[in-house]
Amino acid sequence: MDSPSKLNPANTCATLLLRLRSGSESTEIAWREFYDRYSPIIVAFARKMGAKSQDIGDMVQEVMLGFFSVAPEFVYDPAKGRFRAYLKTCTWRIFQKRLGKELRLGGRSLEQVDPAEVQIDTVWNDIWEREKLHRALDIVRDRYLSQPTKAKTFKAFEMYVLLERDAEVVARELEMSVDSVHQAKARVSKALRAEAIAMDETAG
Repeated sequence: MDSPSKLNPANTCATLLLRLRSGSESTEIAWREFYDRYSPIIVAFARKMGAKSQDIGDMVQEVMLGFFSVAPEFVYDPAKGRFRAYLKTCTWRIFQKRLGKELRLGGRSLEQVDPAEVQIDTVWNDIWEREKLHRALDIVRDRYLSQPTKAKTFKAFEMYVLLERDAEVVARELEMSVDSVHQAKARVSKALRAEAIAMDETAG
């Protein structure tokens, strides 16, 4: 049975945030993980909101530096709200600061738009979910490919589901039955769902 990442404390958002505050030698690594995990979400959100390419990098750095400045005192409490909402608010404040008068949404300047509005929340959550699935796919891929007995299963899933190749063609190329190709799809899909659920439970 494939174990979701919730069994690995290093993969949880709460643990990562604690490592950012630790002041130990691992803090730099934790910040790199934090950047790798959340900067793609900020980048995609900025593009969706209409930010220019030359501005996006600076905005990502400003969001990260802003969070870095409060990290020593920041305490993640799920009871007060999800981390995704907190990061969205931090990101939106930077957008309003840098592009509030320049960009418009629904006829209004960004400085007039509340980040809690449904339209903003929907865009942010859609991007968050997409990036979550990408990360889940990377984790599941690494897990399967690290085990010789399961590598072909993931390859079949990749060819059949991700590359949308015909099941008969996949079966022939990988020297397996068509039924095994369908089983590979079911097993890897189940592992992806479990990983995504684990992220929901631990990543805020």
